Order: sequence, then C-alpha cells, then structure tokens
Amino acid sequence: MSSVPPSGGSAWRNPPRAYVASIGDRHHLTVLPGADPGDVRAAVAALQPGSYLTSRRSPRDRDGVVLVFRSWPDGDAPVDADAPTTPAGGWTPEVAAPVAEVPPDLLRTVRVRHDRAPVPAWWTTVFSTIVGGPWADRHDATKAGADDPDARAVYGCAQPDGTVAARPAPDQLSWERHLCTHLDRLRDDDGGPVRSLRDDVAMLALQVAGALVAAGLPLAETGGAEPHGGALVVPARHATPAGVAIGWATHPHLPALGVHSEATAATLPDVMGYALASLLGTLGFRIQRGAGTHAHLVTAAPTT
Repeated sequence: MSSVPPSGGSAWRNPPRAYVASIGDRHHLTVLPGADPGDVRAAVAALQPGSYLTSRRSPRDRDGVVLVFRSWPDGDAPVDADAPTTPAGGWTPEVAAPVAEVPPDLLRTVRVRHDRAPVPAWWTTVFSTIVGGPWADRHDATKAGADDPDARAVYGCAQPDGTVAARPAPDQLSWERHLCTHLDRLRDDDGGPVRSLRDDVAMLALQVAGALVAAGLPLAETGGAEPHGGALVVPARHATPAGVAIGWATHPHLPALGVHSEATAATLPDVMGYALASLLGTLGFRIQRGAGTHAHLVTAAPTT
C-alpha cells in the first residue's frame, strides 16, 4: 500500500484532505471535507494512467467519499498479484507437494469480463427481438411499443443476437415483497400461519388475500404483533359450506380521533364487509353473504 496518510496526524502537521491509497491494481481516491483544491488535483494526478472507476463508497467512521479505480490489465503498470499463502509451520507437510501452475492471464481475463458484464435494463421487444431501448422503467418500454400489439416490455440484459436474457424486474420484486409482508399477517383457524399446501381452503385464503392487496386494501394484523385496521381473511373449514370468511377490523386508534360517534364506529365493520364482498364478487370470486352482515364467505376462486 502506498500514499496512505499517517494515523493520528503525528507525521504530518497539516495532513492532506485528499489522497490516493493503492492496493494492487486498485487505487482508492479519498476526499475528506475541507479538502484543498490543490490536494485534490495532486491526488488525481497520482492515479495510474488508464485507470477506470469501479465503485464509490464512504470512508469508515469519517465523512467524505472514496472512489475506487482500477488499472486496465493491458496498461503500462503491472497488476500486482496477491502473495501466495503458506500453511503454518505446524501444518507444513513433510512430503514434497506439487506446485500449482496457473496461467498468469487466467484470473485477469475473467476479472475484465466480469467488469464488462452488461447491466440489466428495460427493453421493448417484438417476438423476443429487441426493437427499442434501453429504457429507465416499464412505463417507457411499454409506451415505446404502444403502436404494436405484439410489443412487450422485458427487463434483462441485451444479448448479441438481439434477444433479452430476462432478469427479475425491480417493480416485480417490490410487489412480491409488499405482498409477502401482508400475507405474513394471515392466521389460520388454529392460530398458525396459513400454508398453501395444507388444503384447498388455505389456497383459497391466499388467493383472496392476494386479490385484496392487489386492489389496494391492507390486511389486518391478527398475529398480535402490530394491531391495525384492515381486511380479515380467515379460513373457515367448519362453516357451511367451507370457505374463507372475510370481514373488516378498524384501527384501535379510531376512537381517539374523536370525530366519529360510537354508533358510527360500530357500523364500519359491516359497511367495509359489504364492500369487500362486492369487490371480490366483481373480481370473480363466489360470495355468500353472511347473516347479520358481520362476515361473508368466499367459497370459490374465479374460473378461467
């Protein structure tokens, strides 16, 4: 390692606020608050010619920024290899071991190929062939193919043959995390989590919950962790017929608002229960209205 400022400031009365520390083929340009422009220019000039930026991070326990550069393998400066490791004296074998011979360019070539890997983006494709992009988000990719009914928005890496190697889209991953957060709130009739493989009723409960979350409604926390309002979705295996009971729970802080009377607050579960039943019926679920309006029963999922 070279060009590292001394610790504690004892060697330099006024240590520079910008400096370069080199470790092998990596050069760390550190700029701390209050850096003098002359120090920054001197630090940049100390970088290896032909270096390229690989990452950015913050220095540990200090304010500032660290830019990590690397030298190209075919540059003028040699790429330092890591020192070979040797076992401790007590573990050194007594018999002569063969010496491994690794081609010197093997890891260097692989490292360059890794650094030049394509970055995933949104693309507009027609019959799996790229016709537009890259785009920043799904909206732009969809809009670019709005005039072609066969156009599709695909997230992934462009390939040399003009196709896209699909990757999980960021918005899809965000939705799945959001859905899982709500599904974790569900509780079965025995108080445990709802398992989709238990039976058809459990699977129907997850379908109902997913439909409500996709429609923009929260699920009520029934596990006792953080009670708040939302839709109640509970498997009802002993109901007649068996199905999934749905209802609504208001937030515990609703009375504290002081803007609703007790009579009004008491009718909210019934009003929201009817709304849930109507919503699920619109989505194609088979609904049976409950007596007294306190709960309704979903008996079947939409059929395709």
